[in-house]
Amino acid sequence: MAYSNYTIAKLKQQFGLSQENERLFAHKSVPKVRPSRRLKIELAEGSEMPLMSEKAKSEMLIAPIIRELKRNNPHLSVFSGYTLNIENVPELSGAPDFIISNKPGTVEIEAAIFCLVESKNKTPDEGYAQCAAEMYAARLFNQQKGDPYETIYGVVTNAFEWVFLKLEGNVIYIDKERYFINELSQLLGVMQHIVNQYK
Repeated sequence: MAYSNYTIAKLKQQFGLSQENERLFAHKSVPKVRPSRRLKIELAEGSEMPLMSEKAKSEMLIAPIIRELKRNNPHLSVFSGYTLNIENVPELSGAPDFIISNKPGTVEIEAAIFCLVESKNKTPDEGYAQCAAEMYAARLFNQQKGDPYETIYGVVTNAFEWVFLKLEGNVIYIDKERYFINELSQLLGVMQHIVNQYK
């Protein structure tokens, strides 16, 4: 089954996952990261484009932020629209919008995957179950490749509003806080905080 067909109820039934809401980063010290001039220009240019589709938002506003994360962390590999199918688990299949791996310089997805980004056209809420299914698949992928990363992060965004998720144990935590593109240094800080956990 495609990731987009999942609901939280199906994830609970099939894989024993549960869902909780929590402030994922409120109790941590997450320093802000100043955006580069290049990113500011790219986002300003992207904002002038028609942004009525999920694809447009992904290309014009989300991708530049992901590229900034990669520039700040050259050891990362970022995959856009790559298929992530899990061996022997045919019901976990599809192509997340962005996969972030801690394995540098690869042309194919390799472990360890630690974060996935899913874009939606309207509100982030419509992508929680899909992103959660992708996160669970990423953990299985890591396990199959002999990698120890058990905690997986995800984020669902409509480009303007970003909501982070975390898979730990059998619980999908959905952040109570929302981050916004007009608070870019705070958003970049959270993303860098996640990367720092896997260095």
